[in-house]
Amino acid sequence: MSVRNWVVRAIVVSAALLGLSPDAGADDLRNVKKGEPVPAYRLPTLDGSVVDSETLKGSTVVIVCLSAEQRRSELASLESFEVCQAVGGESLRLVQVTADVIQRSYFESFRAERAVTAPLAFDADRSFYGKLGLIVLPTTIVVDKEGRLAHVISLHSGKYKHELEAYIRHTLGELSDAALDEQLKTTPTGGTPKSLASAHRALARSMREKGLLDTAKAELEKAREQDPGDHEILLDLADLDLALRDLDGAEALVAEVLAAQPNHRRAQQIKGIVCFERGDMDEAERLLTDALKLNPDPERAHYYLGRLLESRGDIEGAAGHYRAALEHLLAKG
Repeated sequence: MSVRNWVVRAIVVSAALLGLSPDAGADDLRNVKKGEPVPAYRLPTLDGSVVDSETLKGSTVVIVCLSAEQRRSELASLESFEVCQAVGGESLRLVQVTADVIQRSYFESFRAERAVTAPLAFDADRSFYGKLGLIVLPTTIVVDKEGRLAHVISLHSGKYKHELEAYIRHTLGELSDAALDEQLKTTPTGGTPKSLASAHRALARSMREKGLLDTAKAELEKAREQDPGDHEILLDLADLDLALRDLDGAEALVAEVLAAQPNHRRAQQIKGIVCFERGDMDEAERLLTDALKLNPDPERAHYYLGRLLESRGDIEGAAGHYRAALEHLLAKG
């Protein structure tokens, strides 16, 4: 392969790795916004019956979209069932949905062991998933009695039960908008600030992978509120600011970390990238070269050093860094 082809290939692969895709929007569902009608559905269930949205009109409906053999989905299945049982009432219905029809035996065993009796519907061709525009699994939606989308919970976290109950009671009319806001601000029992921060950070990673950069940033801000001393959260935010082209924001966050840990490799690397984007190539080269030492994410430093040397006309030197970036990428699978 020629030097130039190495350059082109490395740029394409590295750019994909760095998550530089444009933001696809900040909604939790791609195709249905809050207040809009949820698409009609008529789905066969595990017990041989049918779940039909027409028969559920007039009720508040909780729909939990699940994946087989996924811990987060198992927790969402169990906890949504527990919450709906606790809230109770004839006007509340719970439907769990999966596209994993071939995993019927898994669901039968899991539900029998955990005594989950809510209907499990099969979306075999993923048409309902597609109409909703699901982004992640599990996703939980709350539908009001008019069939409109009221609330969405993406993934599962330590605050899932607390949040779901608040959303259900709000949709049932038991909580006002102000009361809902106050309820969501409280820390759920059993959820420590660090665990909640970790959950927000995990959700932010998932949102970024989907290209939802604004949503990812909102989740990281929540994580920062829960655990303001976590430098990795600050650097996640700085990295996201880079993707959003907010160099000032990224630089300020990195400076906060480096003030406490001057030799923090990830912070040095992000600062080096900021310098590169600002055109300060000498400082960028110094920081990125230093950041290669004991760096758990060296492909980024190699990638930007390659771009830096290419901008100076040193194609052979650039190719060496691009090759190193690709080797690290391939080693990660």
